[in-house]
Amino acid sequence: MKDIYAVLDIGSATLKFLVAEVNNINVNVLFVKTIPSHGVKKGIIEDDRILIRDIRKLIDEAEAFLESKITSVALTIPTIKAKLYQSDSSISLSDAGSKVSTDDIVRVLRLSSKFKRSKDEEVVSIIPVRYHSDKGATVEAPLGELSRNLIVDSLVITTSKELLYPYISVVEKCGVEVLDITINAFACAKEAFDAVYLQEGALLIDMGYKTSTVSFYKDGYLQYLTVCQVGGYDFTRKIAQNMQISMNQAEAYKIKYGSLDVTQGQNDIIHTTFVDEQKRDYTQQDLADLLNETAYEVMNKIKEKISVIDDISKYETLIVGGGGELEMLDTIATEVLECPVRIYRPDTIGTRDMSLVAAIGMVYYLMERKQVVGDYTPSLVLPDVTNTMAIRFKGLTKSAPSKQGSKMSKLLDSFFSED
Repeated sequence: MKDIYAVLDIGSATLKFLVAEVNNINVNVLFVKTIPSHGVKKGIIEDDRILIRDIRKLIDEAEAFLESKITSVALTIPTIKAKLYQSDSSISLSDAGSKVSTDDIVRVLRLSSKFKRSKDEEVVSIIPVRYHSDKGATVEAPLGELSRNLIVDSLVITTSKELLYPYISVVEKCGVEVLDITINAFACAKEAFDAVYLQEGALLIDMGYKTSTVSFYKDGYLQYLTVCQVGGYDFTRKIAQNMQISMNQAEAYKIKYGSLDVTQGQNDIIHTTFVDEQKRDYTQQDLADLLNETAYEVMNKIKEKISVIDDISKYETLIVGGGGELEMLDTIATEVLECPVRIYRPDTIGTRDMSLVAAIGMVYYLMERKQVVGDYTPSLVLPDVTNTMAIRFKGLTKSAPSKQGSKMSKLLDSFFSED
């Protein structure tokens, strides 16, 4: 049975839906679609009926395209209410020593969630960072090794129940199960960073519509997480206010002409406004000036958030997210943040868009998780091999970068328990 997973990324501005087939270390995108999001404001679901309608529309389209029923989705949720904890737990295997199994890994991870936290918090993800067995410490799970004890250092991510439960509820009301779940910031990191980045240190700026998430990784852990109230909306609002036009029209100008390079501005008139019978023409150069000014404002606000990180200049920073789709944003960010910054886009065919980093990253998250906790049940089953080939011929092609069962069910139950 092929490992085919569906991923749903619910944002305040857009919904992203992706279906991918995993073959060893290769990911083949079979379906991907982005549509405007309704019913979500600043990461909080305000109207679940509209949101359910939009999600169901995406699922229906994917099922029609793939000619198969989708039964589950992996879900990424907003980072805005997330909290981080470092935890360690241990179990005894036997006096004589026994081989470490996935059941043992699941058991020790369940214990990692047993610590004091507020009643409003719920565990979203427990990520093993380092394992300790009789043979010593390793970042790889010591599956199959003989050991008397097993200790695991873990990263535990929580969020508020008020945010989490509505997200799970809307998915279930669409007639599908939640395969697994994590926050956007961590899903993005699984696509954008390799093990060296995560160990030596790196920053990730996920620019959304109205908010940007800043996350810092080092020593294998997600060390720092914060949310800044800036995003793509700030650029659009600046255009709308200055040109005195609607946000929709301002967004269209930003997408069509948007550039932060003021040295390459054109004098072609793109918009004319009349104020008190006075005519005002706006050129591409004027637009570049507005966006450039906003970029400095946005990056300075982000700089305030990362000032708590020591010696930030030595860590590389990546910008992802649909709000960061502006030419030369990395140049201004490098100047303001005083550290090397680059724009990141996935290189998997079908997902080469900054807004899809979390969705494709969630696939890699699942690939990594199954090595530890056991196989997932696929989100869908394609009828035969020829069907997969037919999908590829429709326009999406291959690109390289056991079932769920009781083990995974117990793990998820423990993550979402009231204890």
